[in-house]
Amino acid sequence: MSFSLLVVATLAGSLLIGLIPTLVDAVKKPLDARLGLAAGKSEWFIRLFYLAWLPGMPLSGWVLDTWRGREILFFGLIGLSLGIAWLAVVRSARSLLLNGVWLGLAYSAVTVASVRLMTLAFFPDYIEAYRLNIASLNLGFIAVGLGALAGPWLVKATQYWWGHRQGLLTVSVALLAPAALTAWCDTSSFPRATDNGVSWYDLCTHPLVPVIAGVILLYFALENLLEYWPEAFLKEIAYRDRALEVAMVMFWIAFIATRGAAAWWLYHYPDHGFGLTILLLLFSACLVGNLAGGFDMGNSTVGFLLVGACYGPILPGLLGIALDLYAAPIPLSALGALLALSGLDTLVLRPIMDVFTRDRPARSVMRVPTFLTFALVAPLLLLAFLRN
Repeated sequence: MSFSLLVVATLAGSLLIGLIPTLVDAVKKPLDARLGLAAGKSEWFIRLFYLAWLPGMPLSGWVLDTWRGREILFFGLIGLSLGIAWLAVVRSARSLLLNGVWLGLAYSAVTVASVRLMTLAFFPDYIEAYRLNIASLNLGFIAVGLGALAGPWLVKATQYWWGHRQGLLTVSVALLAPAALTAWCDTSSFPRATDNGVSWYDLCTHPLVPVIAGVILLYFALENLLEYWPEAFLKEIAYRDRALEVAMVMFWIAFIATRGAAAWWLYHYPDHGFGLTILLLLFSACLVGNLAGGFDMGNSTVGFLLVGACYGPILPGLLGIALDLYAAPIPLSALGALLALSGLDTLVLRPIMDVFTRDRPARSVMRVPTFLTFALVAPLLLLAFLRN
């Protein structure tokens, strides 16, 4: 029973990893209207939310290196619940900015604790026999993708049924359910702090660590670009209204579904994780490059969906490669630092892309992810060569 509860708690935390950022992004306009802020003033709230990840995720990893993850996940979930409730009743710009920091820190704790649990909760009988980090992460990131997909729909639904403030309060109360589930789990089912892990000295002196950190940084930039080109590309090939929405949903379903397929394959063939990740990157770069120069609607639609299918397993694959860099576990503070790179990419890339994409055709914008993907593959191939 404890194991079953642990899996559900892990999936609940994973769902929130995808859900919370989409919710935070979606409340920007209602906050501007409710607080009477100048247009875009709440952008600082968004920035502080992502900025808080930079210290929050490594710090959460450091705490997880010291204590069991049950307390970290529980208090992170309680913090998210209180932060969303605070967001519902916030009345001033200063309080809103403080709320952004609070939510960012609570989200960091939930993210690092949930990713840690992904590597242990799904295949506990095989952890000692052989490493299944990439397969486990693909399973967990299915829930992350579902959370990101459901986020905008949830915001619209809660605003339609209850309004902005009451909707946020409802979400806040709902977040108490995974916290209660975590509290119900047996403490012994959560991983202990590792005494025989890799030391920070060994980690910092390993020549491949900067390579994998750079690769993950580039991938987060690639994933952030999905906010800019897919919808604009579909409009260029004559998708409109309902057809546009359906095509975007199908893109994300393909994105999520291939994570399930990759988890199944890598469960049976765990040594294929590195090669599969490189092949998917190469295939996606070729597809995006061809889409940027193609005009046929039918073929472009198929290629567009295949890009989503290729992207899905890449992040779990890269994180799994980092975790498998040593035979012993790496410090979770290092894992937190890698996850925090997503916030860094978002903070840097969004302002640049907002300017770059203005009045620019989608096919021109798509040259950026094509270039980034090839730039990402080069160090990854170097990493594979040096590792072997």
